[in-house]
Amino acid sequence: MKKAAIISSFLLFAAFSFAQNSATEYYQSAIINDSQKDYTAALQDLDNAINQRPDFDSAYCLQGFISYKQGEYKLAIKQFDKAIKINPNYTDAFNGRGIVKAQLKDYISAIKDFNKMIALAPFNTKAYYNRAQAKAHLDDFAGAITDLDKAIELDKRYINAYYSRAYWKDMSGDYNGALTDYKKVIELDPSYREAYIGMATAMYQHNDKTGACETLNIASEKGSVMAEELIEKLCK
Repeated sequence: MKKAAIISSFLLFAAFSFAQNSATEYYQSAIINDSQKDYTAALQDLDNAINQRPDFDSAYCLQGFISYKQGEYKLAIKQFDKAIKINPNYTDAFNGRGIVKAQLKDYISAIKDFNKMIALAPFNTKAYYNRAQAKAHLDDFAGAITDLDKAIELDKRYINAYYSRAYWKDMSGDYNGALTDYKKVIELDPSYREAYIGMATAMYQHNDKTGACETLNIASEKGSVMAEELIEKLCK
């Protein structure tokens, strides 16, 4: 009788453990399905995870990112809201919500979310990069460049930050600074064709047609169809 009671208790404990662990298993399956772009299966996994664990902040956050990828921006914000309500210090959820708000052109609210993320994770380079894009869309080029300066200070090889800074420097009238950053992008990644296009565009707009065409020819040699089209328009 005593042995039967022990076995019964063990089975109950095992069943309880399985129920507790199944939410994590569903979540891990969702990550795999998301990576394979099987969003329907991923969302079903996440629904199952949340049914098992209603306070699963990471599941809500991943739902938000998947909804964002599917263009369901308002739904994504609601899902990020739930993740943040459960975990007020969830940096990824603030970042995701900020990205979605920027897509909706609510740049002021997006900046607030990126501000919160930076307060929680001051060494997160993506937070500065994302905030820079939101600031730039509000014509705060100086603020955008300052954020990109910080991102590059934290990661000297942050190629997208150099590229973005080059563009906003040119927009703000710092032509030489823009060229320096475009050249840095190419130094770090000679195959970054957009940097050649950006640099050529800046050159052409500042009356350096020869330099622009030389740069476009390099981009064309690297397989840029856009460079070939621009050569036909500008360099013949």
